Amino acid sequence: MNTNLRHLIAGLALFASVAPAAATDTPLPDLEKSSTAIVITDPQNDFLSEDGKLYGLVAANMAELNTIENIETLMKAAKSQQVTLAVDPLVYTKLDVDWSNAGALQRQLLDLGALYRESLSDEEGFEGSGADFYEPFKKYIYDGSTIVVAPHKMYGPESNDLIYQLRARGIDTVILGGLVANLCVDSHMRALMENGFKVYVVKDAVGAPGEEAYGAALVNYGMIANGVLTTAEAVAVLSR
Repeated sequence: MNTNLRHLIAGLALFASVAPAAATDTPLPDLEKSSTAIVITDPQNDFLSEDGKLYGLVAANMAELNTIENIETLMKAAKSQQVTLAVDPLVYTKLDVDWSNAGALQRQLLDLGALYRESLSDEEGFEGSGADFYEPFKKYIYDGSTIVVAPHKMYGPESNDLIYQLRARGIDTVILGGLVANLCVDSHMRALMENGFKVYVVKDAVGAPGEEAYGAALVNYGMIANGVLTTAEAVAVLSR
């Protein structure tokens, strides 16, 4: 057998054996609350409300995982345990619609008018829109202590101020959840890891467009993040 082919087969076998274990056998970490933040990506109506433009893509996976309730549980835990909560929305405005180099999915979202508001400085038409935060979460988001970062435009936080906001508060560890599991959550995980943060992804506080996308996200979480937790495990860690 060709040597390169043997190496490829061996590598695939190792990948298959390690990835599931990494995603499911994470020892519960000991975290310092003062330097830990819960970060939720895209907790907005277009994903989470039944009439949202993107809800149908993730509804089945969210129902299976109990995503909405689990995100709220994380938000409650942040408040009860005095842990920093940050939300990182995806928002497009009329200034973005004519991008000539938008990626394939970006182009579809722009054409669909998803996660859209006319202007970041104009509140008219924003309340209750697809870009607005999911109503049941607003009591946590608008309590005066949650970090609401500038919107990201692609999938990760490279285009906004999330990393600066966390570093400026001495945060070095992130518990991560939100939408969408294989896109914005995955990209945030990667960017935060690349910038030296510890990242623990909460695997049932996310939602994906189907089981294959969710499975792919889990493999990436297990191989890249510092750990993969359930909501119950994340709350237990924060309650110590």
